[in-house]
Amino acid sequence: MNKILMFFCIIGMSVFAQNIKVGYVDIKKVFENYEKAKKTEEGFKKEVMEEQKNMDKMQDEIKKMQDDYEKKKSVMKPEEQKKKEDEIRAKVQEFSKKWTEVSQRLDEKGKLLESQIIDEIKKAISDYAKKNGYSIVVDSRLLLYGDNSCDLTEEIIKTLNK
Repeated sequence: MNKILMFFCIIGMSVFAQNIKVGYVDIKKVFENYEKAKKTEEGFKKEVMEEQKNMDKMQDEIKKMQDDYEKKKSVMKPEEQKKKEDEIRAKVQEFSKKWTEVSQRLDEKGKLLESQIIDEIKKAISDYAKKNGYSIVVDSRLLLYGDNSCDLTEEIIKTLNK
């Protein structure tokens, strides 16, 4: 908290010492209204749904194997029971391993896609600030108060969606 307060004190003193143009941006709002981010998220959601279908299919196979085993268990020989139990156990382990791999891969891909979009937003903010003579542009989450005339959010959204 002290660092943030100090940061704003420095900004405040700098504004008075020089003719500094300051703006702020609601990054979350920009992200939510950036068309490329929306399309990227839709594509990623489709991929997640497809993987979920595959995992559901595998889970249904295991359930079917278990149900079939339970129905036939009483008439099976002990070695047949053990063989079926081993098959089911192997299928469950395969499912668990695949679930972990898919979850990890999708998590990493989601973070990468989000990071790429955030980098594009930051670049757009930087380019806009340079082009329009802003010395400082901050994230609105760090702001305790900011006059609406300093809010660049809509301009950044328009710039990104061109």
